Amino acid sequence: MSYADLFNLPASPYFLSHSVGCLAKKSELSLAENFLTPWKLSGGDAWQNWLNTVDLFCTALGQLLNANSTDFCPQTNLSSGLTKWLMALPTHSHKIRKRKVLMHEDAFPSMGYVVKAMQPLGFELVLIPAAESAANIQTWQRYVHGDIHCVLATHVHSNTGQVSPIQSIAQLCRQQSCYFAVDVAQSAGILPIDLSLWDVDVVFGSSVKWLCGGPGAGFMWLNPQSIEQLTPMDVGWFSHNDPFAMEITDFQYANGAKRFWGGTPNIAPYALALGSLQTILNIGLKTIFAHNRRLIELFLQGVNEGLLHPVDLANMGGTLCLEMPATRSEAICQRLDSHNCYFDTRGNVMRLSFHIYNSEQEVALLTDVFNQQ
Repeated sequence: MSYADLFNLPASPYFLSHSVGCLAKKSELSLAENFLTPWKLSGGDAWQNWLNTVDLFCTALGQLLNANSTDFCPQTNLSSGLTKWLMALPTHSHKIRKRKVLMHEDAFPSMGYVVKAMQPLGFELVLIPAAESAANIQTWQRYVHGDIHCVLATHVHSNTGQVSPIQSIAQLCRQQSCYFAVDVAQSAGILPIDLSLWDVDVVFGSSVKWLCGGPGAGFMWLNPQSIEQLTPMDVGWFSHNDPFAMEITDFQYANGAKRFWGGTPNIAPYALALGSLQTILNIGLKTIFAHNRRLIELFLQGVNEGLLHPVDLANMGGTLCLEMPATRSEAICQRLDSHNCYFDTRGNVMRLSFHIYNSEQEVALLTDVFNQQ
């Protein structure tokens, strides 16, 4: 059996894992076993099974990202997690009046929207121009300085494929006493990540892309060295140290990351995503990454010389982000559409992803499409 057999795949070539990863077959079983069946058999008594399922999801994340499972907190999406975290930061900093949040202009817009909406609370969005490479530490050195309250770096940028130098930025933030947050939505499940080495304050991620776990199963990881300094304002009974204590006058933050959880949690997305995470772990991230690189190299070797701008394989995520003249891009898109291929474009950039379920035959088709005159 090939790895592709572990996923439900469309009939046509699928190069869209940077948007939505294909459903792992084990996810359907996981949803039934860990969410639907306990509900059918136990009604309200299913809560213990459901919470165990979320714990298993966090354990799988810990295995994938080399971190303690207790330092993860489920979130509906990255934007929700960022909102909660910014509101929870200590207010005694000497820089609190400024609260400038630095992002690169190529960051996912949703994260910028969060900061813009929090202007009444004193937050201000500062953007590094898109023309300056996020992969270059010198870029960050020019913008990370004493009046920046927080830096949010995108690990892999969705429109360029560029990889930000996270550990170097982390060192820079420590030197300038800035909080440091990282968005791993486009890297978790394809690039190696070791949170024990990063030494950042918080990481936001999603299961919907390379992790193939669908929407709704987002997460945040919080540095255990600073968690007790954070006091979330958006809380609920699952933020409580004892959610089932049911004493309205006695709220105590959970000791770890779960203080960011909030009210009654959604369980189904995590039961579904658990199956995909287990599938990814069983295959092995090294295997997935090596397969991705082999297919990318195969494609680049087969494309006619001069057709594409140079691609820096050593500093890119799992997605080929190919910038081409509009006329050529339009012609290639039409040919891909004629083969019912799944892909997308952002402006003049075509995006193509190769996951473990993509094949050499699909890359050969892609190469032929690009080489046609």
